[in-house]
Amino acid sequence: AISCMIGFYSCEDATDIIQVGELGEGNAFQTLEDLQSGLSGAYANYGPDFGGNDSGVDIVYFNEIFTDNLKSGIDNNGQGDLTYAFQLQPGSDSPGTIWANRYATINACNRVLRAIEGLSFANDELAEVDHIKGQLMALRALSHFDLFQYYTRDYQDDSLLSIINMDFVPIIEDEFQRNTVGETLIFIKNDLNMADMFLDPSNPLASNKYYINKDFVKAVRARVALFEGDYGSANTFASELVADYPLADQSQYFNMFADIDDTEVIFELSRLTGDAQVAGLWYFNAVNRTGGAYLEMSNDLFNQFDQNDIRFLVNVNGESEINGLNDSSNILLINKYPGSGDGALINDYKLFRSSEMLLIRAETEARSGQLGAAALSIQELRTARYGGAPPPLPSFATLNDALTEILEERRVELCFEGHRYLDLKRLGGELGIGINREEVDCASFSAPCNLPANDYRFTLPIPTSEIEGNSVITQNPNY
Repeated sequence: AISCMIGFYSCEDATDIIQVGELGEGNAFQTLEDLQSGLSGAYANYGPDFGGNDSGVDIVYFNEIFTDNLKSGIDNNGQGDLTYAFQLQPGSDSPGTIWANRYATINACNRVLRAIEGLSFANDELAEVDHIKGQLMALRALSHFDLFQYYTRDYQDDSLLSIINMDFVPIIEDEFQRNTVGETLIFIKNDLNMADMFLDPSNPLASNKYYINKDFVKAVRARVALFEGDYGSANTFASELVADYPLADQSQYFNMFADIDDTEVIFELSRLTGDAQVAGLWYFNAVNRTGGAYLEMSNDLFNQFDQNDIRFLVNVNGESEINGLNDSSNILLINKYPGSGDGALINDYKLFRSSEMLLIRAETEARSGQLGAAALSIQELRTARYGGAPPPLPSFATLNDALTEILEERRVELCFEGHRYLDLKRLGGELGIGINREEVDCASFSAPCNLPANDYRFTLPIPTSEIEGNSVITQNPNY
């Protein structure tokens, strides 16, 4: 069954079977404070930055290691070698981890939502209860959308199979076929509509970037609209967020990833001592030359940076060693998550930033034939990152020209944030651009350099843990 994830989450956690001594919703959730605790638990379940040392790794790691942003590090002992070699099967780690994490998050949301329906509240508590419901529905929508992106072959063919839509708590005997693309998009958008209705902009936490609010919903809507091809809506949502969240200047951008500034952050996941260690996806101990870098930035990605661009300093650690263009002895240490007061490897994970929204706006402008406007949007981002006088205005003769440059700008702006695999799946698939690594990078792993555009591995397999417990589910093609 869907929630029986062997090796990740227990069947008891995912079903409503009553075990001796089990604390059910009727006992666990009795007061408003209990609901707030349940909401916190749902937040804690969600982990795109989870994993470390090549184990139990989620989307941030997978997007980088499977594509062209990483190479083997100076302290690598085999970490990432199979995934880097494009060995992707139903039993592979990341497909199982992503599937299990999102459905565990969905289940946590559904359990609190189910409890709410069985409780009564004082009039002065109703607004807070609704705000909790809104956050849960938005997080449930985001979790479904994550699954939609990774396990759906074609985002714009409504008849194809997508994922299993869950707005209830299943029992262990339940087995489910995957819903269609069309059904899943309707489901996600309905949840976002309900969330937007329930969320209270006057709530004391509504302006706190660690908590879901209406702008979080708008950011998810922008991504959903982009993927489904509703470019007019995507432009509207993204443009509104760009207007409300100004781009960081160079100093603010540098400090943002050190958790000192949050100028352009729309929503981020709080990470404190004992929480997920995002830099632990590349380092054993610390973000420096002796910190045990088992993965490094690829030469191919390094070559995309201009040293006058603040993104160079943010992404390339100062203790790196550059001996020449594509030199096999280059040591390219990742700096994007430099650690914080909570730990040498710990930083908050920025889930939505206005720069991503600006890139969505640029793409939708290009797709509507406004190539000049798209060029201005790209120049706006580069101006913020370079500082000083605006860099040259790009010139796009065709839509493909614009999309190709947007794809590359997304790579530089959003590297190590969990986007590259999906960008190559969606934009690269349309443009005929697959994974094309520098030979020196793939040689570091003795792995293949190329994966063609639209290869079946740009869609994840339904994991073995689901297939074994769900006899009616259909696997993705070629797995």
